[in-house]
Amino acid sequence: MISLSKRSLSRALFGTLLLALAVAGPSCRKAQRPRNVIWILVDTLRADHLSLNGYPRRTSPALEGLARESVQFPNARSQASCTYPSVNSMLTSRWPNRFLGQPGDAFGIPAEVPTIAEVLRRQGYRTVAVSASAVVRDSPTRFNPTGGFGGGFDSFHEECLWRSAGCVNRSTLPLLEKGEKPFFLYLHYIDPHGPYDPPQGYRRQFMQGTSDKPFIRRGDPNPIGAWLYAGKPDPGVTPEDLQVLVGLYDDEIGYFDGRLAELLDALRKRGLLDESILVFSADHGEEFLEHHHIKHCRTLFDSSIHTPLLIRVPGLPPRTVDAPVSNVDLAPTILDLLGLDATPLQAVGRSLRPLLEGRKDDPKAGPRLQFASIGALRSVSDGRYKLIQDLGAGTSALFDLQADPGETTDILRQERRTFHRLREALGFWLQQNEGGEVAGMSLRQAAEAEKKLRSLGYLE
Repeated sequence: MISLSKRSLSRALFGTLLLALAVAGPSCRKAQRPRNVIWILVDTLRADHLSLNGYPRRTSPALEGLARESVQFPNARSQASCTYPSVNSMLTSRWPNRFLGQPGDAFGIPAEVPTIAEVLRRQGYRTVAVSASAVVRDSPTRFNPTGGFGGGFDSFHEECLWRSAGCVNRSTLPLLEKGEKPFFLYLHYIDPHGPYDPPQGYRRQFMQGTSDKPFIRRGDPNPIGAWLYAGKPDPGVTPEDLQVLVGLYDDEIGYFDGRLAELLDALRKRGLLDESILVFSADHGEEFLEHHHIKHCRTLFDSSIHTPLLIRVPGLPPRTVDAPVSNVDLAPTILDLLGLDATPLQAVGRSLRPLLEGRKDDPKAGPRLQFASIGALRSVSDGRYKLIQDLGAGTSALFDLQADPGETTDILRQERRTFHRLREALGFWLQQNEGGEVAGMSLRQAAEAEKKLRSLGYLE
């Protein structure tokens, strides 16, 4: 009989444990807390135009690769269909109406409303933004005369105004050098915002056919908007013209996807990808006359608010989570993953960490519902059904997103029980956030914000 000393037995057991961990692989090891945060936002990117989500054109191979390393939320929605106030809502985890009616018709984030950048900077993070947007700016532009998005950022880089993803990457790469501080990097890409003008070499990757109208060939949807909203002459757009616009929009997505591949490669080579939480999101989508509207800022249909969402966390296995989630959830999720207190944000969103880690939500928190607003419209969705109310006209419409993803058939009369359930939830949300006099004020402020955007040329 062979006998082992206690020390020998301990060594043997420890060796067996190490071997088991090595064989089991990273999924059985405790995830190391990430050091950095990289938040990628793509302006005007609708979820259903990504091959990642089954779109027949291969618009997003790089994003598909990222999804194989991430947790994907195919049932994510934004809280507004316009950059302002959608981005305000994301960076602060506040509802969009909080940003209406600011003094001087400002579009930015008020100084008294903390942003995730401010919370992280107080925790010792180096906070940096690179934005190609004319709205999400620290300094004024024609479309945002007051700036106001720089709160909490150590540096806010704006040299890529209206320029393509290649410019954003070139501005970003020098900022990726490792330092003593962890960093929070916010990247705002403007592709594929109109006009749909992909760089040379990327046109006709997906676009088919041609048009006899110069504005269509330029990828400019504004004459259609001027006809719909400003009483200008009917430009006589044909289905073929519309397909050219859609093709150019898809070309823009394809171009961005290639630049995303380059950015991810640079992050990987620098060893930053596995030291960082990476969030991929969009502020809103885009309409192509599916609901008699063009561009964005007009509706709460999924063509305008259904957005892509991927979150890559080192050590967490990839998966797809079908639960209905919201962009307002992102800031508290990031802080939760970093082990930081989200209280300073006074967030209205809920952390997605349980879903990211494959756990169930706290039942005490109730079901996840997605709320959105633009102008006089308000909506609530449980992920399967969506109720849209027009507070100005006093009308409602209910859609089955599973059976009718294009939201073409109002089923309110057939689904009375669902209608009453969602109407009650929306009514409670409205009372909590816009109740009484606040509701009327929100409608006036929304109308004034739309008027301001129109005067600046952002809306027709």
